[in-house]
Amino acid sequence: MIEERRRRDRFLDLHNDDLLWANMIRSHQDLLMLDRNVVNDEVLFDLLKMGILDWESPSERLNQTTQAMRHATALSMRMLAKHLNLEAKVCPAFVQSSHELTVY
Repeated sequence: MIEERRRRDRFLDLHNDDLLWANMIRSHQDLLMLDRNVVNDEVLFDLLKMGILDWESPSERLNQTTQAMRHATALSMRMLAKHLNLEAKVCPAFVQSSHELTVY
């Protein structure tokens, strides 16, 4: 029940910056639980990780604005979830991940 609420929570009580941060927490949890073999795209994983995490080291920091990256990453995670769920419906044997991504 709590897990379902977490998946569907739109965070309507939060301001935009906090909303993006809450979605990054949810996206990071989903990314950690996702079977990399199902997605089979290490570049995609690296790009998503780049947009989710706050980088402390100056050598890892990006010049782009954090909010724009978080917004794009949140959208990408949702699109990935929808894509994988559709693949599972078309070919259930292909997608054998034990973790269902957050889809609205």
